[in-house]
Amino acid sequence: MEKKQPLRGNKLIIFGVLFTAFMMFVGYKILFNSNDETNITAINQKLKSGKGTDQFDRGLEYYDQKKYAEASKYFEESIENGFPVAHALLGECKLHLNDLKSAQYHLIQALTVENGENELVGYYSGVEFNLGVVYDLQKDTKNAIAHLQKAKQLGNKDAAVYLSKMR
Repeated sequence: MEKKQPLRGNKLIIFGVLFTAFMMFVGYKILFNSNDETNITAINQKLKSGKGTDQFDRGLEYYDQKKYAEASKYFEESIENGFPVAHALLGECKLHLNDLKSAQYHLIQALTVENGENELVGYYSGVEFNLGVVYDLQKDTKNAIAHLQKAKQLGNKDAAVYLSKMR
């Protein structure tokens, strides 16, 4: 195995300049991203959201293994730490666990998240689909169809299949 050599000379200077520029950019974004984000509460909230994403990632690991109860715990922590996008997957986990009331609550919360699509591709279509399934399982056909049609409009292919089986 080849031993890595430390950076020296021009490489060290270039790395230092790039790292400094990156850190200044990150600091600027945290402090001056909007008018309200220069106070300490907003900065703390941004720092907390980092932990929320860590918890979200851990939840995804369990989710991918179909360990929905364990994943739920991490998604709940993620939400508590300022990452509301986790409502979508927490709602889906609750659906898999047949906790329909909780699934419905979290999926409705997920629909209120701004820019969810920036965090997860297909975010809103997935939430609409899962909410439609929850309503169907609760025998609320009117709401089930409405959410499944919305999911279909948003490009969710499973929604079309599910709707065809409902009719």
